[in-house]
Amino acid sequence: MNYFKKMPIGIQMSLLVVFIIMIVLFIIFTSYIKSANVVEKKNNEYFTEMISQMNQTVSSNTDGIKRIIQNIAYNSVIVQDYLTETNPIAKYEKYEQLKGYISDMISLKDGIVDIALIGTSGTKFNIRGDINELLPFEKEIPDKQLYFFTGLTTLPFNNVEKDVFVAGCPIYSITDFVNNGRIGTLMVVLEANAILGSPAKETRLTGNKIYALDRNSKVFYTNDDEIRRGSLFSETQTESQETKYLVQNGEIPDIGGAIIFKLPKSDLLSGIDEIRRLSVIIVLIAFLLLAVPFFLVINNIIRPLKKLMQFMGDFKLGRAGYLNKRISLQGYAEINLMANHFNRMLDELQLLTNQLVASNTRLYKVELVKKQSELAFLQSQINPHFLYNTLESIKGIAVEEGSEKIFSMARALGLVFRYSVKGTDVAPLREELTMLKGYLYIQQIRFAGRFETSILFPDEILDYRVPKMILQPLVENAIVHGLETKNGLGLLELNGTCSEEALLLSVKDNGPGIESERLQIIQALLSDRENPVQHSEVGIGLLNVNNRIRLSYGDKYGINVRSEEGEGTEIIITIPLEECF
Repeated sequence: MNYFKKMPIGIQMSLLVVFIIMIVLFIIFTSYIKSANVVEKKNNEYFTEMISQMNQTVSSNTDGIKRIIQNIAYNSVIVQDYLTETNPIAKYEKYEQLKGYISDMISLKDGIVDIALIGTSGTKFNIRGDINELLPFEKEIPDKQLYFFTGLTTLPFNNVEKDVFVAGCPIYSITDFVNNGRIGTLMVVLEANAILGSPAKETRLTGNKIYALDRNSKVFYTNDDEIRRGSLFSETQTESQETKYLVQNGEIPDIGGAIIFKLPKSDLLSGIDEIRRLSVIIVLIAFLLLAVPFFLVINNIIRPLKKLMQFMGDFKLGRAGYLNKRISLQGYAEINLMANHFNRMLDELQLLTNQLVASNTRLYKVELVKKQSELAFLQSQINPHFLYNTLESIKGIAVEEGSEKIFSMARALGLVFRYSVKGTDVAPLREELTMLKGYLYIQQIRFAGRFETSILFPDEILDYRVPKMILQPLVENAIVHGLETKNGLGLLELNGTCSEEALLLSVKDNGPGIESERLQIIQALLSDRENPVQHSEVGIGLLNVNNRIRLSYGDKYGINVRSEEGEGTEIIITIPLEECF
């Protein structure tokens, strides 16, 4: 260090210039790497969104197939009677009826090539193609599974080879409650294009390749002209070119397959590479232009002082990045001392700033985790009395009326619980009402027609998105506290309206109403942001829905209760309209 201090100031400044050039180049390449990472991250996010959209498309296309499978497999009048019929004459009469029914099912969904039934007693039935081509797939369809999609395969239809999927399910008797054995297998042959369609138009990046694979890793859709549909996709193809391509994988749960996006990094980073080259050229030109004035003032003893003053002036103006920079001067001892004191001051300032930022970050994360935990807790509150009462009703009906109502109630109950455990937190109002109708069907059976239901919602608001399970707790509250204790016929009214700023959903009953003092307590608890999750005056469902809405949209929204003794009760939900789209 002492030897360096004794060097001529020209050499010292020249070394400083070289060091600065290295730092600038380092910053350029660091910025390039950071930019490349950001671009890759954004592209991965885009790929993730595309995978989600494609999964939604697959789900939409397969839902119709699943409904058709369910309708056919559990049609006791036509399908199951045909499979279990042993009289040849009666079986022939039912064959014509079955043929018309299956033809109607095929016409319900574009892309269905054939529907086949294979009974455990040896019965075989299909509309098109060779039934023997479908026999090997019977073993692939597992027992006790509602739906199953096999891998991509090629089958001949009318002397034309078609790439298809076989979707099927085991058929169990719904009338034989003693044995309840498997009586056959249903298989729906579906064109490969009907699963995913053609998503290539939605990709925005040139050179982007899409590979949609079945459960056996066979390609059933791709925009890569070098890959033939039906060929086996090799993962080594991606791994061996990892340095050249950006790859994103995603699952297709409905068919047990996968989606793979692949994009050449050269295409993705071409613009950044050009910016990097241009930045290096600009820096080199800038240093060449500054060389002449630099050598003119290199021997000026005041340069270190000017440099210090300039640095302090830039820092005072608050220019970006100066808090992380430090001044380095070689000159008189007094100048070095000033520079050292100034650098220590910057170190302390940066340390205090980092500590402040870290503290604020921790506080924000704690608050965020608290709100997330609170929301998750509120959403997890499910009233078990509904399941208990429903099961009790089913048991009573089983004794008194037989199996038909049991099937209807079980199907309605399954609809309610499938909807309640679905992954998303919000759903279209149309789906919420569909689930609610199943719930009301169960309650109508339970209460044996003691109340009537009126559901009035304009068509234009049915596609608005609302938090899941916000109407069912209020309807249950109206039935238990309003209609159950009412003498005479009860009336439950559900309707929805839309103002300029909010969506209003109403649940109204003509029960005995709420006493004024208790109503005031309820309204106070609903308006209190820190109210407990459970209270003796307010049901858990009512507080649950109110707190979910306020946590999601703010204290301005939630539940309002209107009631008069003897005049019934009305509960109104307010949701911001901008959040419903």
